[in-house]
Amino acid sequence: MKVALLLKKIGLSSTLLHGLGVASIGGAVSLWGRSAAQSDRHARARAERLAIFVGLWPPTFFLLGKVLQDLEATPDEQVEQARMQVAA
Repeated sequence: MKVALLLKKIGLSSTLLHGLGVASIGGAVSLWGRSAAQSDRHARARAERLAIFVGLWPPTFFLLGKVLQDLEATPDEQVEQARMQVAA
């Protein structure tokens, strides 16, 4: 929770973090596509590892974005979200 509060204090928004999650998916796919074009097997392996590394970022961005989204909600919106979760 302290990380989310720090991110909010810095000025990051949930929309930005969700956008970074989508961008990192695109980046991982792009890097993976570039790795297929490499002829040297060592360069291809390095590019694939980089694509996998970047591909691990989206869950973190999406999770932090969701936490910030919950923090950005007004108290009335938070109550409504809690009621919807209980009803589900």
